[in-house]
Amino acid sequence: MTLIESILLGLLEGITEFLPISSTGHLILVEHAMGIGSDEFTKTFTIAIQFGAILAIVLLYANRLLRAPQLIGKIAVAFVPTAVIGFTLYKLIKGYLLGNVAVVAWALGVGGVLMIAFERLRGKQLSAAHDSIEELPYWKAAVVGLAQSLAMIPGVSRSGATIIGGMLLGMSREAIVEFSFLLAIPTMLAATG
Repeated sequence: MTLIESILLGLLEGITEFLPISSTGHLILVEHAMGIGSDEFTKTFTIAIQFGAILAIVLLYANRLLRAPQLIGKIAVAFVPTAVIGFTLYKLIKGYLLGNVAVVAWALGVGGVLMIAFERLRGKQLSAAHDSIEELPYWKAAVVGLAQSLAMIPGVSRSGATIIGGMLLGMSREAIVEFSFLLAIPTMLAATG
């Protein structure tokens, strides 16, 4: 990978990380289109490049996290399913799924269709029972974390899976989007590590 290729991939990561699309999936497809091989360095780069986005979230939410220890607890509970599944399936994910263009293409396509279908079917049917993260019970935080764990499949949007999971549990769109950003901190730190 050249310096120019890494800069282009960094720009792509910066644009796609905070959208409910898979930044990892897009990175893998663009790496493939640019002829960058899927070796160990590239696979690690694809995950580690997301560390910059995590630092932005930490800076943006630092004061809120320091003032709300219960919020840190809910993030920790939501992170547990992803941590357990990720640790258990690490070799499968890095060895087979990460860098697999066919898996990414299918996951992006199916995920996109599901997100559009969810938005159309949802309409006004779901009323938000939780307008803030502070109102979210711990068990629902764990279920949101379980939804997030689907994003271990490259091409599945971590934020998209988290947002749909949270909205199905009665969270307002604003609350689940914010929780999704905060949940990215331990998730991406662990993936980068």
